[in-house]
Amino acid sequence: MRRNSLASLTAIALGLVIATPTLAQTVPPDEVLDVTPGFEEMVLEGNSGGSSNSQDCGYTAAVPNHELTLTEDFSYLRLDVLGDANPTLLVIGPDRGDRFCARSLPQQSGYWQAGTYEIYVGDLNGESAPYQLSISENP
Repeated sequence: MRRNSLASLTAIALGLVIATPTLAQTVPPDEVLDVTPGFEEMVLEGNSGGSSNSQDCGYTAAVPNHELTLTEDFSYLRLDVLGDANPTLLVIGPDRGDRFCARSLPQQSGYWQAGTYEIYVGDLNGESAPYQLSISENP
């Protein structure tokens, strides 16, 4: 009987490890995500769009979908949005004057300086749809 219990516990533990997503995580809009060089690629999820017309990057939420704090400069960092409808990517940099909008191909990559970035995942037509935002040091 003890052997069956141990086998059952092992099977349950293995099932939990396999069923637990390791890359995807949901970060609430008011939580700042700290990232340091050498991190593992991550995928964040949310819903695109909102009621604020950004004028050039579609409709976004009034507050950022995510805030990303880079603890050091990154020689290369890539943000890439996959989603339904017509997602856009609006990034406001740590100097507040730094603003980047990607409309047709919602991604931004290259050199990123240390600081906190506001990340908005909008929609060209004001629709709302699920998205995945991947953050990686790989091209």
